[in-house]
Amino acid sequence: MTTTIGQLFKIEYGQKEYHNKEWLEGTEGKNILISSRGDDSGVFGFFDIANYYKAPVITVPSTGTVGQAFVQDNDCSVDDNCLVLIPQKKLLQEELFQIAFQIRLNKWKYRYGRQITPERLATQKISLIESKLSYDKLSKKFLPEKSRKIKVLENKNIKLIKVNDLCNIQKKTALPQNALEENGTPYVTTTSKNNGISNFVNEEPNTKARCLTVALNGSVGETFFQFDDFITSGDNAVLTLKEKYNPYLLFYIGAMIKNHRWRYNYYRKLNLSKLKKMTIPTPYKNGNIDIDYIEKIVKNSYGFEELKKFF
Repeated sequence: MTTTIGQLFKIEYGQKEYHNKEWLEGTEGKNILISSRGDDSGVFGFFDIANYYKAPVITVPSTGTVGQAFVQDNDCSVDDNCLVLIPQKKLLQEELFQIAFQIRLNKWKYRYGRQITPERLATQKISLIESKLSYDKLSKKFLPEKSRKIKVLENKNIKLIKVNDLCNIQKKTALPQNALEENGTPYVTTTSKNNGISNFVNEEPNTKARCLTVALNGSVGETFFQFDDFITSGDNAVLTLKEKYNPYLLFYIGAMIKNHRWRYNYYRKLNLSKLKKMTIPTPYKNGNIDIDYIEKIVKNSYGFEELKKFF
C-alpha cells in the first residue's frame, strides 16, 4: 500500500516548555523526555514530569540530527526540536517501524536552507508491505531503560566534596583562535581530542600550567590536565587547587568530573554554577583527604607511565 505520511498521522512540533532544559536539573524521575538526539531513541533523560504523548508515536528531529526518526513505544514528552507523528488510526508495530525507516531514508532532502516541517513531511510518500519480522519482540530489545546509577554513600572513609571546596574555578577571555597567527602557544578549546588543544598560536599564554580545563560547550564535560602554559576562552572552566598543589589530587578530581559527562550535552549545558556544586567521592583518613590512597589510585590508572614524567 502506498500513501503519504499526512494521511496516516497528525504532525506537530513538540512541547515548547522543554526547549530550555536547564530547569530540569535535579528533577530526575521515571518519565522519558525525547530530544533531537540521534541515538538511544532520542532519549534526553528520565525526569519527574508528566507524560504528554501516549505511545506509540514517531519522533523526528527538526534540528540537530534532522530526520533521524524513532518509534516511541513508551508514553513520553517531546521537546520542540522534534516533530511528533501521532497516528490517526491504529497502525501495527511493524508498520510504524517501516515508516520511521523510510523517513530516515529521505533525511538527505533536508538541510539548513530546507528544513523539515510538518507540511513537507506530510507530503512524503511511503509504502507499507506485509512483514515476516516480529517487530513487537524486536523493539523490546531497544527500548530505553533508565540507567542504573551507582549511588555513592558517605562513610568514615569516603566524603562527598563539592568541586568548589577543592578548586578555584574561573573563566578566561581570549581572541578566537582563527584571529591569531599560528606559532607556539597551545590554544585549548572544547575539542575532545589532543588534550583539548586544537592549535598553537602566536600569543602570550593567559593561563598557567598545572590546572584542569573543563569544557562548558562543545564536548561538554570533557576534562584535561594541562601540563604547559596555554590560552583558552570562556568556553572552558579553569580549575586550580585551593590547597598546596598536588598533581595526584588534581588528576583524580579531573577523572571524577569526567564521570559526570553523561549528565550534559549541547542542549543541557554545564556552567560554572553547576560545576561548583558537583560532588566528588573523595577518600578520607583521620579527618583529612587521604592523599596517599589517591596517589595509589592515580599510579595504577591506565596510561600513567606516559604521564608521570609531568608529575
